[in-house]
Amino acid sequence: MSGRSAAAVLAGLVVAGVCAGCGSGDRPAELAVDGVQPCELIDAQTLSGLQVTAEPSPNLVVEGSGEEGSSCDYRPQYGGTVTVSVVTNNGIDRWTGSGEGKTKGIELPRVEGYRAIRLSGPSYEPGPHGMCTLYVDVADGQSLRAEAGPTDADAPPSCDISRRFAEAAVASLAQRTG
Repeated sequence: MSGRSAAAVLAGLVVAGVCAGCGSGDRPAELAVDGVQPCELIDAQTLSGLQVTAEPSPNLVVEGSGEEGSSCDYRPQYGGTVTVSVVTNNGIDRWTGSGEGKTKGIELPRVEGYRAIRLSGPSYEPGPHGMCTLYVDVADGQSLRAEAGPTDADAPPSCDISRRFAEAAVASLAQRTG
């Protein structure tokens, strides 16, 4: 391969790598969350596997950050609360790049094939058992949020908990549209 051909291939790979972080073009499918009730997302069998035995508690708002949508609070047996929210007015791009103020999104491994971020900033330094907020890029201008913590030292790490709930909710959303 000539130097010019190698440079062209390399340039193509760089462009592809940059676009891999782009919004809708890299989603497996658009999973709009308009009208989705978060407490209906995770079925009883999955909740049992997540160690949730109490009835989920719906909330008609998404707490904080000027987000619209609705939420559901789950209470696993090991303690604490996990909140799963459908955000209808903001995608994860709100938190990527420069972010909002001192809070920004840190890229994570994908959740069910969808981009995922964890919030980082003064209120979001999770440590193993602190507050951990994940967002998943499910649709243009929309996202799914899973938030756990703070948790007791005997509980799994809060970001592991957030991720498990996010995976369950996104898998359910995908089944609904598939």
